[in-house]
Amino acid sequence: MIYFVDESRFADLKKFCKMQTIYSCRIMCLADSYGLNFDFVQFWLQYDENGNTISAISKSYGDVTVQTTEKSIISELTEFLDVIGFCSVLSDKMLFENRIADTGIIMCLENPQKTYNSNIKVTVNSDLNGVYKLLNKNRSETFNVPDYEDFILDMSHKIRHNTAVCTAVKTGENIVSAAMTVAQSENTALIGAVVTDVDFRRRGFGALCVNSLIEILGKRKIFIMRDENENEPFYKSLGFENNGRFYSFGS
Repeated sequence: MIYFVDESRFADLKKFCKMQTIYSCRIMCLADSYGLNFDFVQFWLQYDENGNTISAISKSYGDVTVQTTEKSIISELTEFLDVIGFCSVLSDKMLFENRIADTGIIMCLENPQKTYNSNIKVTVNSDLNGVYKLLNKNRSETFNVPDYEDFILDMSHKIRHNTAVCTAVKTGENIVSAAMTVAQSENTALIGAVVTDVDFRRRGFGALCVNSLIEILGKRKIFIMRDENENEPFYKSLGFENNGRFYSFGS
């Protein structure tokens, strides 16, 4: 049984999403950032016959995240997702047998220790316009960048609600390296973008930005999602370890 989350079920959503995964992190980030007050953000819970919560779903515009458990009823979830419609679905399971999934590796950092020392200044949550300029300059087939207005509005809103943070390194007036979380909850965070301008790579700027994020995030369990054959040595050098696989489905 899948029910829409209103005020009467909001506590159930928060309790269920205390688990430390990228999926519950993304769902709780939306809940903490936007609550139930915006039409473009919606939540649902799946219950078993005894009234126990066994799955959670969030939808922001067309992007859906599904947090499953061993007791999730997958057939009911997939039928429901087809009914509500989506542009993308992120899950830890192969929800759709008849759709091709993009898949990749999750890496995780637990109990981080501060292991760096630098005289280079790192800015925090400043000049989002400059950050977007850097992202856009380095977009590629595997590095997608949202529309400018969507990025600025979403990041600004999340920063105000302590559900995202952005660190950056400048040379002169230009941001040349940046790292940011795209989701944060009370006990988890998901780093969604780490980028350094091509002319400033191999100087440790990217690692410095990520380490600054790690320090800010404190005791949170920190995740990243990476493509199969990309960036593993970089993140392992920062203490991250492989922690499973994600699946992303298009409409």
